[in-house]
Parts: sequence; C-alpha cells; structure tokens
Amino acid sequence: MTRFNWLKPLMPKAGLTPLTLDSATNDRDFIEGHMDPIYLLDIDGQIIDCNEKLALLLGHNKQEVLTHFAEFTLPADLDRVSNHFHRALSGHEETYTCQAIHRDGRRLTLQLTNIPAYDKHLITGVYGIARDITYEQSLETDRTQLLLERDLLSDTPGLALISFTKDGMLTDCSPALASWLGNVPKTYASFLHHVTPSDRPLLDTLWHALLTEETLEGPVSFSLTVGSNSHVLSGKMASFGDVVRGAFSDVTEQETLTRSLRERDQQLQSLYQYVDASVYERNLLTGKYAFYTHGVESLFQVTLDEINRRSLDYNERIHRNDRAKVRAAHADAESGREHRIVYRTQFEEDVKWIEERLIPQFDDSQRVISVMSVARDITRIKAQEEQIWQLAMHDSLTGLPNRSLFLHELADWIERDEQVAVLTFSFNSIHRINHDFGYAVGDDWIVATTSALLHQAPAKSFVGHLGGDEFMLLTGYTDEETLDATCASLLHLGQNYIEVGPYEWRPPVTIGISRYPHDSSIPEELLQYANTALGRTHLAGSDSVVYYASNFNIDSYRKHQLGKDLRRAIDEDELFLEFQPKVDAWSGRITGAEALVRWQHPEWGRIPPNDFIPLSEESDLHIKLADWVLDRTCVALHGWQTRNLPVVPVSINVSPKRLLHGNYTETVKRVLKRHGVMPSLLEIEILETDVLSDSVKIHETLDQLDAANIRVALDDFGTGYSSLSYLQQYPIKSIKIDQRFAADLHENKKTQGIVRTILFMAEEFAMDVVIEGVETLEQLETVRRLNCRTVQGYLFSRPLSHQAFETALEERFLATMETAGPAGVRQAFSLEANVTIHKFHDRELQIGSTPVLLTKSSLRSLHFYARVRLPITDAIELKLLLPYQGEEIPIFIRLLGITELESDLFEYEASYLHPGEAHRVVTALQHHLT
Repeated sequence: MTRFNWLKPLMPKAGLTPLTLDSATNDRDFIEGHMDPIYLLDIDGQIIDCNEKLALLLGHNKQEVLTHFAEFTLPADLDRVSNHFHRALSGHEETYTCQAIHRDGRRLTLQLTNIPAYDKHLITGVYGIARDITYEQSLETDRTQLLLERDLLSDTPGLALISFTKDGMLTDCSPALASWLGNVPKTYASFLHHVTPSDRPLLDTLWHALLTEETLEGPVSFSLTVGSNSHVLSGKMASFGDVVRGAFSDVTEQETLTRSLRERDQQLQSLYQYVDASVYERNLLTGKYAFYTHGVESLFQVTLDEINRRSLDYNERIHRNDRAKVRAAHADAESGREHRIVYRTQFEEDVKWIEERLIPQFDDSQRVISVMSVARDITRIKAQEEQIWQLAMHDSLTGLPNRSLFLHELADWIERDEQVAVLTFSFNSIHRINHDFGYAVGDDWIVATTSALLHQAPAKSFVGHLGGDEFMLLTGYTDEETLDATCASLLHLGQNYIEVGPYEWRPPVTIGISRYPHDSSIPEELLQYANTALGRTHLAGSDSVVYYASNFNIDSYRKHQLGKDLRRAIDEDELFLEFQPKVDAWSGRITGAEALVRWQHPEWGRIPPNDFIPLSEESDLHIKLADWVLDRTCVALHGWQTRNLPVVPVSINVSPKRLLHGNYTETVKRVLKRHGVMPSLLEIEILETDVLSDSVKIHETLDQLDAANIRVALDDFGTGYSSLSYLQQYPIKSIKIDQRFAADLHENKKTQGIVRTILFMAEEFAMDVVIEGVETLEQLETVRRLNCRTVQGYLFSRPLSHQAFETALEERFLATMETAGPAGVRQAFSLEANVTIHKFHDRELQIGSTPVLLTKSSLRSLHFYARVRLPITDAIELKLLLPYQGEEIPIFIRLLGITELESDLFEYEASYLHPGEAHRVVTALQHHLT
C-alpha cells in the first residue's frame, strides 16, 4: 500500500463517499481537508503519516509528530492505549478515550478510533482518527460537580432550596424545606400560604420583581409557620430563564439568640441605669473608663468627668486610713489577680463601708488590658454584723461576754501580760432554784448573781458568763498571795444573802483557778482546766477554792486507762457474763436470773460494771456493749436448751440510750431468731428513772417489745419519783424493789408499809415483784411474811459464772447462807494514809494519790482498805505515803491479794519491796494508837 493509498480503506469508516482518486495529490487534499486529525501507525506503533490537524492538535510540526504514539500519551494511560492498539492489530475496531500531552504540557482528552489497515489481506498497520473532547469532558465534569454540589446542598440540614417556573409551578424542593412544610407545596401560592402573614407582602414583591427580571440586591428574610413550629429563613432568590430559584438558610437559632442578646442588652442597660451597685471597666492602656453604671456616681459621689480625669483608687474620697490598702488591691488586679477588698469612703462626716471586687480582663495573649470593678455599699451590713457580733459574743440574759468572746479576750491578755489567772466562779444554786421555783425565778437569780459578782470583781478584771450561775473571770496577778486575796474577796459573796423578789438565798460559792503560763498557754485549755478545778471543789473534803493540778489520782487514772481499753475489750472477748439467780422465797427454787456483764482486764483485773458501763455511755460503745450482752445471753439460753436443762427466763439491763437508737425491738427479735430462743425467756430491765423522761420513742419501743412477747421489768423501783401513771401507761410486767428497801425491811415499819403497798398494787396490776438485796435470814423472813414470792440477793447466791449457774440449774434449788452483813466498819487499830501508782510496766507515773486505811502490818506484809479496785499484778508498783510526824514517808509495796467487801470497799494485802521499811509502818500504827 502506497503512502497515500492507505486512505481509501479509511474513507467508508469516515463516512466518505467512495471516489476514484487518480493521484496522491487528491488523497493528500482529502486527508488535509478532513475535519479531524488522521494518522497511520505501523505495526510497531510508529506514526508514519498524518495530516496537519494532528500536528496542530499536539502543538508540534508534522515532522515532530512522526514518532511513536507513546511520546504523546500520558504515562498513566499508556498500557491501556497499547492494549487497544494491539486489539486493532488483531482485527478489531477500537474506540476509546485517553489523555494526550500537548507540547506546552497541557493535557488533552482525546476520543480515538483505531481500524486495522490491510494490504493484500494482511494487517500491516492501524488507521487512527482523533477527536479532541477536552472541552466536552470539562463541561461534563463541571456538570457532574454541579449536580453533586446540588445534592449536597439539598441534603444539608438548615438549608432550603426551592424552584418554581415563572407560571408558579414547583419544580424542585430540598428535603430540609420539605420536612419543615410537612406537605410539599405544588405551587408558589401554596408555598406563600406557609409564610408568616406579615412577611408575605415582602416575598410577593420579590416574586413579581423576578418575573420582570429586575435586579435585586441583598438577602431577604421571612418566617415560615407550620402548626406550632416556626422557622426564620434568610437568603436570596434569582430567576434564570423560565425558572425562579431560591436558596435560604435556617437562621431561627441566630434570630432567637439575637433577640435574646437584644433583650439582655436592654436588661443590662436597665441594670446600669437603675442598679445601686457601682460597676465600671477601666482600660489600662488608655486609662479611660470603658463603661460605668450610675451607681459609680452615687456611691463615690463623682461625675463622669471626674472619673475620666483621675483614678478612683487615689480619690481623696476614700478614707485616708484605707487608701494604701485600696492602691495595693488595684495594683494586684492590674497584675492579673482577682481581688476583693473592703474599705471606707468619707464624704465630710459621712463614712460608708464599701465592698469592691476587682476582676482583671485579658486579651488573647493573656495580657491584662482592663480591670472590671463591682462595688456596693455594705454600711448597713456592717452595722448588722456588729449587732450580730454583739449577740453572738454576749449572753442574752446577763449581757456578759460569752465563752467565745472570753477566749478571744484571754488570748489578748496572754499576749500582753506575763501572768494571767482564769477563775471559774459558781454560786451552785441554779439547779435547785429552777427545780423548786421555776425557770423564771432562776433567770432572775442569774441576773442578781451577775450584778453581785460585777460589784465584787477586782478592778481591771474581765467577767464572762459560763452558763447557769457559773461565771468566768480574768485577772492579772503577781504571786499566789495576791491571787488568794482576790479569791477571798470573791468568797464574801457566799456570806451574804442575795435577794430575788420575795426570796433570798445565801449561795455556797466555789472557785476553780488555772494560771498562765503555769498550767498552759492555750486559752481553751486554761478555761478547761479552771472548769476542771471548779468541778473538784464539789468532791468530798475539797476547799471552796481549788487550783488546777494536772495530776490524776489513782481512781481517775484507772478510769482514764479503762476508757481507752474498753473498745478493745469488747472486740477481744475480755468481757463475760455472770448470772445472779432469782429464787422462790419459800422453796429456794430458781425462777429466773439476771445477766450481769463483767470485765476481766489483763492488767487491772476484774472491773465492776459500775466502773465501765458509765464509760461506755460516754461514746457509742454503749450500743455495742448492750448488743453484746443481748447476744451472749441468747447464746447461753440456747446452750441450756440444747443440754435439756430447766431453762428459766433471764433479764438483761438496757439503758434508755440503747432504746433510743435505731429499732431495738427488731434487733432483739433478730438475735432471738438467730439463736433459736423463745421471746418469753428474755426479759428487758429498765431503771425507774429511765421512764421519767416520758420519751415517745422509749414508750413505742417498750410497746413493741411487749407485742413481741418480750417481758419488760422496772428495776430499782422506789428510787425515783414513783408514779402509778407510768405503771399504767407502760407495758410493765415485773417490778424489782430496790435493795435499799431490803436493808432495814426486817426492823423498819415504814419500809414494810411501803413494800406492802407496792405488793398490793402489783397484784392489782397483775405484775410480778422481785425484792433485791436480801442478804440475811431476818430480811427473808420479813419478805415471806409480806407474801413476796421472789427474791434476789447474796443470802441465796452471789452472781455465778456461766458454769456455776449451769450447775445450779441442774440442781434447780438454792439453799440460804447467812452473810456477815455490811462491811467497812473502821477498826480501832488503823491509820489513814494515801497510796499512788509508782510504776506501771516499769514506767514511772506522776499521778495523784488515793486515800486508804491501814489496818495492820507485819515485817513482810501489810493490810489496808480502799474504795478503788486495783489489779493484783507484778506489773504495778505502789507507793504508800505514810503520815508520820508531819511528813509523808514513801513506802514501796506490791499487792498480793484482794477481798471484795460490801459497799464498794476492798481489802488488800501487800508485800514490802524493801522489807527494811516494814518497821516504819508498824511504828506509825503504834504511834497513832497511843
């Protein structure tokens, strides 16, 4: 095929009419005049011929184009173009698009058609026709992008798109707008129906302007109302040909916020206009005030011109004593720290108190650019604070300083004076007067004693009210003689009668004293110590004036140690129960028992309940202790049931504090159920004095116990204000007559009459009666004669251990045993002395002493009586202070044994640590006897 004859097979594909071309020139004219670029590729892909249009399309001259097609093909499309080329060489006609590279680097999008070129029935090349579709492709891309953007805009929440033809028919509505309208309007008129009536004229004017193709500037805003919902739209409308299109944003929130801000601004304007407080902002760069309220002018009495001319913190209207403080506060705020300051302003004679808050304002770089001030007049508040302080720091009845002000004054005295005495002063009469004459007379008594004390108090002293008819007094002193003289003068108040209306009393005055710096340098401790000393004036044998001493006596020390150890004792099973039988007065048959808690202290030995039960009630331990007794009693009852013993009801003592805590009845029922004990086997004993408070809670608890078939007994009957009313009101099933009635029952007719009355009353009320403290056969005989069935006392049995009581239950009966009667009669051959604990676990103690009564001594041991229980252990070393010829001789001893007598009296046997000291005791006893 000649160079130009290759055109002939191409002509039908190009839609040309076959013509006879007699010369190459005609072929060339046709090729060059063809509207599209035409080219011929050999089997290697070389362009071997083309027309000028191909060269012009690629930006090259014709000679530069005659090269391999890969030179003009985008590398990314080369493999695909090559595949189409080889399919054309295989006899297929291929039409496809690809990217070509223009000489200037631009990319061209071409549509190529490849046709196999035959020569004598053999494919010898490929014909190619190229069409530049770059522009069409760009338009299609733009169209696709516009359609995508339209879809995105249509789906954007808060964006409403709508289109109408100019004859008012709807052509498009975005989903957001459709959801607001509910039903998509089909016409402009139906759409206008949803527009708020006040906005319809504006929108209608816009519509007619667009129909006439007027040019409109600026957005339009209107409201759509559908039911109770409303949307504020803002946007533009435009006409394109026969279509009117609108695009709007939902600015409802912005409108609401703008309206809110506008209202807030109006409120602030009103606030600035009418508020009494001063609010201003001062720009630190210009020194000017950005804004201020009218309160600035009224509070500081300045004009706007004065505010802008000078700074308020240097204004002469600020009290001169506070100017430095105000200046420092402003400097602090300007450095970036918020500050609150209270100061005074003074306008002639008018002084006001101002509270100002200074708030620094920062820019984006955290630099302070201004200071905001909020100030208010607190003059009235200051006056009220002064009144409140007076009320808070003074007693309302006496007008004297109370404890808080007294301590504040004491602290000032300590800083100022070298020696200060704190006196607590008591007239010791208020409780009796309140009880006998009522609280109104009691108040008059307090006022009268206040006046008497103020007249008698030393000059330059400070007097405060402690409570009741007790007072506090501060005075300076040089030595104890001057302090004694002051106290002696105050004691004269107890030598004269003090009149209150028609009454008059001569009070038993007592004084407690603590001293600074002798006793403490802490005001609270000094007052506490003086009060402690005042309390010691009430002890037997004490003087009317007592100086505070930091040392304990043995009994106080012992109680202090027991208080610390009690919680551990409950947790570590140091407590145990003993059971004192209740027996039939005629047969001695055991009819019941009282569970008594005991404590076997590892160091102090056996501790009586009167020592540790009051300690438990000073904290929450009384709850734990009461519940422990309840649980162990039920454990014992269950054990006796399991052993098939003749189980009898057991009573436990319960304090009113435990009855007031929680639901005690539920606690008892739960414990009974856990141990499988019948409620009728448990009895709750409460003291007669416990029901005198007439507590609703206690009453309810006792009723609940009775409803649960748990008996309630009234203990120590006759010791309180015995009343038939509470025997009637409370569910009492048993009365225990106090042991003091049994003491002289056999010889006192009045006592017998009282007991006989109680027995008759109990019989009428269907109550059981138990007489406590029966210790002699004479007492028992009288009880029998009075026909009392049940007794309890040492005549039949002391409290028994768990095992001993089990043995008694097995035997069922107890025999009487005559006792020696009350002990504690002082022997003629005796000597009063004092004893203290010298060492405890080899550690020396500095505590006070306790009185004892020496009775006898040998060369190895001595005997004495004491009313305090001491442990029998080698860990304690005692020091006996033996009085002899006006001196106290220390004798060191260690206890060997103890005998518990009646009336809380104990007899001790002790050995001498230094046997050579025995003769001193013997000599002292003999000397005292002679």
